[in-house]
Amino acid sequence: MSSRSKGRPLGFVLTPGQTHDTQGFAPLFRMITDRIEAFLADKGYDADAIREEIARADVEAVIPAKSNRREPTPHDRRKYK
Repeated sequence: MSSRSKGRPLGFVLTPGQTHDTQGFAPLFRMITDRIEAFLADKGYDADAIREEIARADVEAVIPAKSNRREPTPHDRRKYK
């Protein structure tokens, strides 16, 4: 989060109610990538493909690992809070 945003959303993607949140990730991420240093999201976004796209953009992934992940990826708890 940049100091400019002050915690406010930088963009959003509206999807149908039955659509999994990850379906909106790609268009949202493309919309905000050049304005962020870290991407904060809940466990629903803990997918290898999402983490790889975030890493390719040189953005920090602040996403807690799902409980069933074999090798949990650490995240910055302070930023997530």
